Amino acid sequence: MPRATALALAIAVGACAGMAAAAEPKPLTLADLRKVVTVAEPQIAPDGTRIVYVRSRIDWAADRTNRELVLVDSSGDNARVLTHGRFNVRVPRWSPDGRRIAYLAGATERGPSQIYVLPMDGGDSLAVTRAKASVLSFAWRPDSGALAFVTVDEAANKTAIAHHLDAVTITDNDYLTREAPQSAHLWLVDRDGRHATRLTSGSWSVVKDAAPVWMPDGSRILFQRQPDPIFAHFVTQTTYAYDIATKHETDLGFGVEEDPRPSPDGSELGYVAPRHGTLYLQRDIDVRRLSGGDVTFSSIHLDRNAHAFRWIDNSTFAVVTADGVRSVLSVVSAFSGRGYEHIDLGDLDIAPDFTIAPGGATAFVGLRRDRPPEIYFLAAGSKTPKKLSDDNAWIGAYAMPRVEAFEWQTDMGVKADGVLIYPNGYVAGKKYPLVLDVHGGPVSTSTWDFSGLEGGGLVQVLAAHGYFVLRPNYRGSDGRGDAYLQAIVGDVTSGPGRDNLAGVDALRKTGMIDESRIGVSGWSGGGLQTSWLIGHADFWRAAVMGAAVTDWYQQALLADINENFAAVFFAGVKPFGKDGRAKYAAESPITFAGNVKTPTLILSDTRDQRVPVSQAYTFYHALSARHVPVKFVAFPRAGHFPTDPVGREQVLDAWVGWFDRWMK
Repeated sequence: MPRATALALAIAVGACAGMAAAAEPKPLTLADLRKVVTVAEPQIAPDGTRIVYVRSRIDWAADRTNRELVLVDSSGDNARVLTHGRFNVRVPRWSPDGRRIAYLAGATERGPSQIYVLPMDGGDSLAVTRAKASVLSFAWRPDSGALAFVTVDEAANKTAIAHHLDAVTITDNDYLTREAPQSAHLWLVDRDGRHATRLTSGSWSVVKDAAPVWMPDGSRILFQRQPDPIFAHFVTQTTYAYDIATKHETDLGFGVEEDPRPSPDGSELGYVAPRHGTLYLQRDIDVRRLSGGDVTFSSIHLDRNAHAFRWIDNSTFAVVTADGVRSVLSVVSAFSGRGYEHIDLGDLDIAPDFTIAPGGATAFVGLRRDRPPEIYFLAAGSKTPKKLSDDNAWIGAYAMPRVEAFEWQTDMGVKADGVLIYPNGYVAGKKYPLVLDVHGGPVSTSTWDFSGLEGGGLVQVLAAHGYFVLRPNYRGSDGRGDAYLQAIVGDVTSGPGRDNLAGVDALRKTGMIDESRIGVSGWSGGGLQTSWLIGHADFWRAAVMGAAVTDWYQQALLADINENFAAVFFAGVKPFGKDGRAKYAAESPITFAGNVKTPTLILSDTRDQRVPVSQAYTFYHALSARHVPVKFVAFPRAGHFPTDPVGREQVLDAWVGWFDRWMK
């Protein structure tokens, strides 16, 4: 072979090899997660032909998330951005006549959110409210002429507060309370911004995260009411109806419940009803005739915790639930006797974020195991969804781990399940380190989709670093029926702890795990489990506990959900007196801190109202005093988890870095 030909061939082969190498999927990093585009709140037009949704992108330099409204045809064509230069855009809602879209947004990054109305036949959005506090929620009147909305009152003693007369009377407030909470109330405004009128007043409050709902004939507005504005008291909420003609509100008398939704003809009302008297446990969909009488239908036989439901017609509704490790859609034929039909979407799962047009066409956030969520459309009567957005196509260049369900036996005589994520490049016969990553809630479920895996990102990065990850659905998880969920009551920490230890033991028996390198982590309820598990087993190589409940006594007295929450999971027992203190101590990880030998990373926001940071301090000092390797990192932020992109990445970087330090 001539030398020139051989050289040319060598160059060509080398070039092909380089191209092949370049085409190999890349491992996902935390920095790559900055590119994830989030899609949410799809709303389908009344005629089913167009969908508006919220699209969010990270602005890393500004440490914020920018949101915009996107409109797309149900065919997937003609996608266009509707909003520009507004902040915190959310809650798009079509007017019933389909001619306008209303949404919430702020004119500045930190300014109050107002209702904007955008005409679909041209023109810019018009701010139709000028509330001094942010508008929290709203709903179109059925004739499309006006909107009911909810906003928070100004403090009655505003002038006194300005003169530092700002003492606050504390009842069930959280320990971070610095000012008296103010009630939220109903208002009405024309679609052009005229005639803003207050509808309700009083020391009671509209539930601040519950939107008003119009009856189809426009005669009444349904809303959720609690006795005062203290957050913890949302558990007493019940449905009231404001009568437009009489200007009075009336309790519908259903007891504690949430999310009332009238049937299209207004004859029936569906709502979320707590099976055991508390919104913290199993929730079913009940239906009543609005003309009076008992419950005419209940989804109790579906035996899954209802995450969201929507009416399809006057006798049928769709409901999203967890089912094992999946998030599924079922159609409930409430009055036809046909029962429940699970809608098989193949490998695609569905988020509780969905909407149904008259006639049955559906738009929803679709969930997959190998990429972040996208918007999908399901035509009426079809079982083949069409993808409408492709904002995360870039992730196709990255290696995604194998994800599957994993089951094991519990000491209750029933099986638990969880999500098993394989390390990237897994080779059969080789042993790998394991991270047990425990979900919070505790009433929640680890699902196998990308967004269900620690908000999308953490476990994929752990898999890219060579770890197996098991995300267990211990007792109290809501994807295996009421009996399994209810089993958490009484032994709120130890029962789930035994389930989680059994899951690790079952996985060890597969022979895939390097038993000298097993770690555990979790946030909130997952942090509770982490801090308990390291006090009850000594094989852990490393632990990461975020916003962990370590002392149920502190949790019951200082948190924004306080003793009302704790007493539910302690079967009605409150943390007072000798017996109450003993029961709470028996389920508190701090009681067993003397057993801990595991190198532990403790993470918390400094102004976490849900799980007070004092518990992190307590556990840190308990380990430090015994010279256990421990590090406590606090984030100077309000809330239960950093919501800003930089803060979130700091948490995940510390999380992954701790395991790499101790388990590599």
